Amino acid sequence: MKRLPSACLAFASALVAVAAPQAARPHYGGVLRVETAATIRGLDPFVAPADATEAIARARVQPLVFETLTRIDADAGLQPCLALAWEGDSQGTKWRFRLRPGVALHDGSVLQPWQVATALRASESRWRVATDGDTLVIDAQEPVRDLPWRLAESAHAIAVKSGDRLLGTGPFRLERIEPSQLSLRAHDGHRQGRPFLDAVQVQLGRPLSAQLTDLEADRADLVSVQATDARRIGERGMRLVASKPLELVALVFEPHRVAPAFEAARRSFASAIDRDTMGAILLQRHGEPAAGLFPQWLSGYSRPKAVRGSPLARAAVLALPADQRELVVRVDPADSLAQAIAERIVVDAREGGFAVKVQAPTGLAPRADARIVRLRLTPATPDRVLANLVARLGNRVVPDPNVGAGLDAVYRSEGEVLDAAIVVPLVHLEDLYGQAEHVMTWTSHAILPSGDWNFADVWLRSARP
Repeated sequence: MKRLPSACLAFASALVAVAAPQAARPHYGGVLRVETAATIRGLDPFVAPADATEAIARARVQPLVFETLTRIDADAGLQPCLALAWEGDSQGTKWRFRLRPGVALHDGSVLQPWQVATALRASESRWRVATDGDTLVIDAQEPVRDLPWRLAESAHAIAVKSGDRLLGTGPFRLERIEPSQLSLRAHDGHRQGRPFLDAVQVQLGRPLSAQLTDLEADRADLVSVQATDARRIGERGMRLVASKPLELVALVFEPHRVAPAFEAARRSFASAIDRDTMGAILLQRHGEPAAGLFPQWLSGYSRPKAVRGSPLARAAVLALPADQRELVVRVDPADSLAQAIAERIVVDAREGGFAVKVQAPTGLAPRADARIVRLRLTPATPDRVLANLVARLGNRVVPDPNVGAGLDAVYRSEGEVLDAAIVVPLVHLEDLYGQAEHVMTWTSHAILPSGDWNFADVWLRSARP
């Protein structure tokens, strides 16, 4: 294992946005028009999202409205937000958080410690939360050594109920939410100053192909883009902005393929996949070849690309029984990027002696042998990232790593997952956006390395009323 220099997280400092922030003097006004394929039913942190897609979309919008006690910076790690400092006891059971004074809610009133305590009790009923002056006291009832990291999650955002409204402290306030559109308005009293924009309008449920068309026709200012469309954005004179790699795309073998009898075939199949070409050509250098479950900037170490053990030669693969060298790979029929990746695997596998069919069913279909999965990675410590991934991959993957484990233990646990060749990492994807030429930023980027939307720093060169 080759480690990278780091304190807690190995956050790289490389710039991930394609275009650097502009140096022109900003001005106030205008509405930023954003489009997303997801639907958002509500922003209430106390109400769970309907599915994983909505959870990802809400995690982008919620911090604009509701802030958390701590926040995660992809370059600097855990940072203060509504809490200035914190400390826990030796067991990680009892914690004290000193709150930032004078923070304005969206109605102009000042956020009070008891309101923060009430919000946290609503999100975590097991915790005992009290106040001591300007300090929040949390008794988690059991060791929670990563509690400051947990409090950076959007589920623990501070929302204050005022009648039928939810008030936050973010740079924007929620003005209106409808099935097809979400509207935000600038919060004049934000602690870091009023945003340059007057408002943000987020068009919901917009297909990716329609988003790109809207950007080209000047009907949108910021849209989601797939890596396969990156070149088109550049050719049309628009800008690309990107996060660091935040999503794992992997091939996962189904239960009937995980027996030891299939191990040699699984390893050889994994070795046949050309991840470098997949990242450079198919994904136009916006997909990082994956040697491990999570990218180097999150793990803190580099992992060898080679699969453990020698893969079978092509002649040996061709000599295998048909049930070992013929595979059906299932993909989500609505995910064109996953389908493109699967078709690339078909080509590579053929060179290795395998015969692969891609299955994209819209209803009942024959049993598949493997599936393409896309798993979101939330910036955190390596132990938390790995534990979250293993939980979502299911009980076929062992062992279940413990939160709080050291880097060496994380490396070993990840290695055991990879050595089984049941989960085959393919690429790590960036969050990629197309940005109109008139969208400018002041000190940072509209999309942060962590994937967060940084619209408080955005201004429009030709502001629209």
